[in-house]
Amino acid sequence: MASTVVRVEAKTHATLRAWSEAQDKSIGQVVAELVEMQERELIWRRMRADYERLQTDPVAWKEYQDDVALFEGGSMDGLEGEEPYYRPEEEEEIRAHARSQGWPRVGEV
Repeated sequence: MASTVVRVEAKTHATLRAWSEAQDKSIGQVVAELVEMQERELIWRRMRADYERLQTDPVAWKEYQDDVALFEGGSMDGLEGEEPYYRPEEEEEIRAHARSQGWPRVGEV
């Protein structure tokens, strides 16, 4: 794997070194993971901004909500008697995590 040098302040390097030692990873691995995390965060930030922009146009927002309503529950068609995939406490844990991330809820964006 090709590599290159990235200049960072001494304090940043010390933090990266401490994190890498605590996780038993190389500094390069830690930096790569941080970059991936930042990329994901940017995707979610852009998505939230897109939702906010969509909401400023009442007609477009209504059309979006109508489109979403068409598919809500569609994946459960014919499965009324099946056991749920997640237990209620697991569903709440998932919802709590989504709220902590600021992710919008369908129909409540």
